[in-house]
Amino acid sequence: MQRMRWAACKAIATGPANDTMIDVAIRFDDPSATSDHALERAILHAMAAHDVCATFAVIPYAGQQTLPAGSVPHLVEAQQCGRVEIAQHGFSHEPWRPEAELPSEFSGLDPAAQTEKIAAGRAALEQAFGVAVTGFVPPFNTFDHVTAAVLSSQGFLYLSAGGEHGVVEAGRLAQLPRTCQITELRHAVSEARRRPQGDLAVVAVMHHYDFRESGHADAPLTLQNLAELFRWLRQQPEVRLNTLGQLAARHDAETWRRAVWRSRWVQQRHWRIRSVFPRYGLMPHALFKYVRLTGSST
Repeated sequence: MQRMRWAACKAIATGPANDTMIDVAIRFDDPSATSDHALERAILHAMAAHDVCATFAVIPYAGQQTLPAGSVPHLVEAQQCGRVEIAQHGFSHEPWRPEAELPSEFSGLDPAAQTEKIAAGRAALEQAFGVAVTGFVPPFNTFDHVTAAVLSSQGFLYLSAGGEHGVVEAGRLAQLPRTCQITELRHAVSEARRRPQGDLAVVAVMHHYDFRESGHADAPLTLQNLAELFRWLRQQPEVRLNTLGQLAARHDAETWRRAVWRSRWVQQRHWRIRSVFPRYGLMPHALFKYVRLTGSST
């Protein structure tokens, strides 16, 4: 059964043999030893029902201790069947300067402290899940050049944060920033269809608080909405679903670095220029391939 499920996930990542694809990766932030496990199990059930894979960014340290063995069996099972990729979500998800206007667990912290936190968090996750952890999602989507350098030196394959907080300058670390929220994913795919000359990558992020079942009455989604979104995604022939690790492997680190630079460059231009380029996707190829075609189907 596990082999059958893993084969299904690999088929999703491969996708149909089209010339142009819309690569979508879903990132779920904040699972931990103390998070809402009932909601997580419901999300995993929806993923399994529609053959969807995702990256779960897990907090290593919560509730005064590192992730205890056996505390997240639902995540261990999902990872073992290939449905979920585990990424490291910082260390404790607490800002090191609570008074800072822009919170961060890492940005501005000295290299030794960042190295210690990253290594300790990774070790805790690898012990809990029994696999190598090669992806890193900094809490609050913030990082600095020290964070990137430490991750690169420790052999991480990708960093997924917020593209507005900087570009990884060098090395083999792929940068895959959040490009939209899960509620914007349909729009992101429709937008990508208007750029048929160039592949686009979409990284959609969701949190527990996005779901009404979490207890947030004003949350934008229900679990039923999520299931309908997954069903719709699986019906789009040009959409290729990935974990973040699979997405990182689509191109080399320099290509992803240039994609982040292009997105930042576009966002700094006049609104008329911004309007002809994708808002919710990363552009791995030359900018001219992504100019919007007016009259295209959305």
